[in-house]
Amino acid sequence: MNEDHEGTFSIRVATPDDRLAVSSLFEASYPTLLRRHYLSSLLAVALPLLTRANPMLLACGTFFVAESEVGDVLGCGGWTRERSGKGDTASQLAHIRHFATDPRHTRHGIGRALYLACEGQARAAGINRFECYASLNAEAFYAALGFRRVQMIDLELASRTTLPAVWMTRSV
Repeated sequence: MNEDHEGTFSIRVATPDDRLAVSSLFEASYPTLLRRHYLSSLLAVALPLLTRANPMLLACGTFFVAESEVGDVLGCGGWTRERSGKGDTASQLAHIRHFATDPRHTRHGIGRALYLACEGQARAAGINRFECYASLNAEAFYAALGFRRVQMIDLELASRTTLPAVWMTRSV
């Protein structure tokens, strides 16, 4: 168990049964945490796409949730060998995927604990480098974990809808 400022939380591998709780977490997190960095007109289109839990991630065994002592999902995030939206892979490279923390519980070590679970599992699987496509608000979080900026990118979310993001990388 990890200590946060208001109690304890634990990290476990997510399952498809977490779909509603993870979607609820995204619905609470993303509108609040993204609004300072993105136009409301872009968020109106992007949020319905971003706030749905990805069934593939929930079933892959490399996506985690952070739970409170009473079972509330406080955060989530994971990794895959496949690059988000593209499906391509490279030897010893993995991609950080769909991290979120309940806005009432940011800065309590939840995101870092989720990342460390990902890193440990990925290292054991022979991964030596991570990439991520960080939202503008998350760049500082990933930088604090040792990621470095490669370049600004536009993530295609739907036809003619892109989200400015930061392509980042880190040795594991």
